[in-house]
Amino acid sequence: MPDRHQNEGVRLLEHIIEVTSADVDVSEVSQRVAALVTAATKSDVCFVHLVDQELRRVVLAGATPPFDEQVGSVQLAMGEGIAGWVAKNAQPAVVPDKWKDARYRYIPELRGEDFTSMVSVPMLARGRVVGVLNVHSRAARTYSDDDLALLTQVANLMARAMENARLYGRLAEREEMLERLATRTVEAQELERRRLAGEIHDGISQRLVSLWYHLLAAEDAAGPPGAPRGPTALQRELAMAKDLATEAMAEARAAIAGLRPFVLDDLGLGPGLESLARSVAGLAVEVDVEEVELPPHVEVALYRIAQEALQNVVKHAGATTVLLRLSGGEDGVRLVVTDDGHGFDEVLAADAGEDRHAYGLVGMRERAELLGATLTLASRPGTGTTVEVLVTAPVTRTRIHGKE
Repeated sequence: MPDRHQNEGVRLLEHIIEVTSADVDVSEVSQRVAALVTAATKSDVCFVHLVDQELRRVVLAGATPPFDEQVGSVQLAMGEGIAGWVAKNAQPAVVPDKWKDARYRYIPELRGEDFTSMVSVPMLARGRVVGVLNVHSRAARTYSDDDLALLTQVANLMARAMENARLYGRLAEREEMLERLATRTVEAQELERRRLAGEIHDGISQRLVSLWYHLLAAEDAAGPPGAPRGPTALQRELAMAKDLATEAMAEARAAIAGLRPFVLDDLGLGPGLESLARSVAGLAVEVDVEEVELPPHVEVALYRIAQEALQNVVKHAGATTVLLRLSGGEDGVRLVVTDDGHGFDEVLAADAGEDRHAYGLVGMRERAELLGATLTLASRPGTGTTVEVLVTAPVTRTRIHGKE
């Protein structure tokens, strides 16, 4: 029959498993484990130290009151003090009288003078020390093998929890970093587009306007006022130059509109998509737009994806009608572009590389990936093509735009 000590150990491990499995942060886990270990080992205080591998230091992460106030502020170098020695050597240390142990280092904040005996065990995860678990006793005491075995089990359980928490934290940091990178990348692209649009507007367009007026003046000067004009060579050349200047101005305006969708700045994504739909020639574009509030860089990216999708329809689909839909829901913002064109076989297209090249999806996929969004393509021969983008972003729905 198991004795009382074994039963207490089992109950402690059950509590530790419950604590380390809960959705709490490292600090809270350390605090709760410290309290459980102190009670189970009949000690007076427990300290949980975590190893900072980059700084090569042991940092206090949890403690029983009142020492919990020192969490984060007490640190030891690897090898320094008993906790540092355990972290460096990955071995436990049972110390009946710490004042006789040369490894001990006095830390005023932890009031070492109040405690005599201690035991320190490493927290090992995949053979690596991730922390150290210390318990202290006011009275002189030799911790038993059972105490050491129990603390080792607790330390190993904690090590797995700490390592998982650390990996999760790193993953969250990387995701946040990628999100910041995506924001900066899109913003930088749009700033460059804005700069180019301004240069075209202030430079090329103004010169073309001046050229056009000079050509008008030259055309008038080709013959005396009121005199009948004939199709002279000069007049023909001037007329051709005027036509070229007119076309150049139209191209410059189109380039400006393509570089920077000013409608987004003025009206937002919903009206911007409606304006984009009206600009598509040769297609009947039906618009079903639910206006949502999104960060500017997300709005720009969705606008660009819709723009590219419509251009692909014009170039490749052979469609007559297109449905452009924007909606918000609990799962995020969804942009859908569906055409009634001839479609294609997705499997064959993928094998031939056509889904990335002939159908111009590279830019759309890259923009979606920068946002952390998912882009899906669905098509079959004779049934048209659907491009769908789902952005998992906070959504504020305001009003519904009717179909156009």
